[in-house]
Amino acid sequence: YTTEVTLGGLNLTLNLDTGSSDLVVILQGRDINLTNSTNVQTGEAFGVGQAIGNVAFADLQLGDFTIQSQAFVDVTQAQDLGSTGDGIIGMSFNAPSSVINALSKAFGADVGAQLGNTPMPALFSQRPDLQNSFDVLLGRADELGDAAQGTFLIGEHDDDFQNVTGAPQLTSVSTDHWSVVLDAMNINGKPFQFNASRIQGVPDGKVAAVLDTGFSFPPLPPPAVDAIYSTIEGAVFDKNQSLWVVPCNSSLSLSFVFGGQEYFVHPLDLTFPVSGPLAGPGSSNVTVCVNTFQYLTLDPTEFVGFDLILGDAFLRNVYASFNYGDQNTAPFVQLVTTTPDADTAMQQFQQQRAATLAKLPPTVDPADVANKEGEQANSTGPSASQTPASGSASQSSTSAGASSTSTAQNGQATDTNKKNGAGRAGAMWTGVCGAYALYMFSIMFVL
Repeated sequence: YTTEVTLGGLNLTLNLDTGSSDLVVILQGRDINLTNSTNVQTGEAFGVGQAIGNVAFADLQLGDFTIQSQAFVDVTQAQDLGSTGDGIIGMSFNAPSSVINALSKAFGADVGAQLGNTPMPALFSQRPDLQNSFDVLLGRADELGDAAQGTFLIGEHDDDFQNVTGAPQLTSVSTDHWSVVLDAMNINGKPFQFNASRIQGVPDGKVAAVLDTGFSFPPLPPPAVDAIYSTIEGAVFDKNQSLWVVPCNSSLSLSFVFGGQEYFVHPLDLTFPVSGPLAGPGSSNVTVCVNTFQYLTLDPTEFVGFDLILGDAFLRNVYASFNYGDQNTAPFVQLVTTTPDADTAMQQFQQQRAATLAKLPPTVDPADVANKEGEQANSTGPSASQTPASGSASQSSTSAGASSTSTAQNGQATDTNKKNGAGRAGAMWTGVCGAYALYMFSIMFVL
């Protein structure tokens, strides 16, 4: 999801990322009016990919608001960031900021803290008259990739969601992330039992979930993902790709409980269709549907502060207000559901999914495609381990693409979970994941 900003007189399209902190900009030689520049180099590590650049300063305009001399990373080297547009605007906290850390090492902690403020804390420090909050409502595009308009408000609430002020205040349990206590995950009304949280202060039987607009597909502990999709009749787990192949017209009831309130996930956000030649170039195109809630596989020793990540497939179902708090109140999040009742949501799912499938190649039974990689590898080229995954560009910093869970639920840490539309494209998916990437990256977030 992106938003339009102006930095130093240059109009930019940036990924809006509640999971990271810094402003990271890929100028590519374009002129910009700087208020200051440095030779201080810093790096941003992402779930996939990285960026290196010098810290610079320019006035940042966000809608009607201007942040004077905002610190940012002027990227000089980037790896695997091809789908980030002009860069990333982090919407989290100062604590994990690479910019502040680099400036502190160069000029001292006081100077680093003063000059390196990340965008939202910088704005609120310069505009003490504003309420220290921003609100996000993510639009839902149709399944063939049309753009969907969303809402991004600073210091106020949308007229249609003034009731968000009465929602439970979900206090952040991390100084690095918008990480809040998840009471329960219900599958067809039955709670799933997570392993104990490793986050200090999280009550027994609950876990910490980071609310991260930078992840298209929410990464959960593998047993949680298996519990969700194994419930769908006819779904088959593909052990070669570590994903679930699901009958395209099937769904289930999935909800998450925060602050004693239940928030349902729309069936459209549980699976997505992809199409392509099943057996490689020259073969007939087919359509399959796969899981949006995917395995959390990032190294828990590198990404800390929460147990799981609820990205866009969850956040499209809520109006979310992120409040930085004050001297007397810790940062907190408030959520209001935007998903209709279960019957209406299922009807919408059936209608839109049918309309989508009518424009795509014929669907195939999950059992006919899952776990077939070995049979088709000779005709389809490199295996998954040799073929870059489609849609694998990372769009936020280390502080966001992460898991803190060190229990057996997370399995072996690998690089298969990509931030912002991660794909696992193996031999059986030759040509299929192009639709995957199109679906996830064409969604636009408009300021």
